[in-house]
Amino acid sequence: MIKTIIFDLGGVLVSLDREKCLENFSRDLGFDNFGDYLNAYAQKGFFAKYENGDIDSVEFRDEIRKRCTKENVQDEDIDQAFFTFLTHVDTYKVKLLMELKKKYHLLLLSNVNPIGWGKCCELFYDANGIDIEDVFEKLYLSFKVNASKPGKEIYEHLINDSGINPAETLFIDDSQANIEAGLQMGLNTLYYDVTKNLEEEVANKLKELGEEW
Repeated sequence: MIKTIIFDLGGVLVSLDREKCLENFSRDLGFDNFGDYLNAYAQKGFFAKYENGDIDSVEFRDEIRKRCTKENVQDEDIDQAFFTFLTHVDTYKVKLLMELKKKYHLLLLSNVNPIGWGKCCELFYDANGIDIEDVFEKLYLSFKVNASKPGKEIYEHLINDSGINPAETLFIDDSQANIEAGLQMGLNTLYYDVTKNLEEEVANKLKELGEEW
């Protein structure tokens, strides 16, 4: 019996456009190899430190400025370029969450940074006028937990803090590495192909697990 569902954020709930973001960093900031640091699943270098909570937003922006060929790059320029990575939240996904919330405990587990988190909250609210904090019982964000997927530590923290039984939990993510890590922790998992309909994928998985949905 499934009692809890854990959702990833970027890719699963918030649609992403990595290529558009890289284009804007190159054109607007003169940061041509931002793609070496920005990954759809797990970041690298100073970006990984930012998502892991090891450096703050001031230090993150300063690291970007060091790598920009354009002069006088402002904080707002960096933020706006990064925001293009996060495009929108489909309304049907918010409605799905609200329906699932009637029967299951919902948790969020995300590799995310402070700048991106603020934008994601805005996009989520724009989709259906609902705050993300009002949907999920607990939010496990990498920059606050100081650990990132697919590392074991962030899964252990979620399990211990929430008190869930992994065998009674479904974990949904669009990264195969994160899914494999979840399986190692004893979670039921759903690898989400972002080209597919989330509602249909979740419904099929719940039925496969013997749930009436």
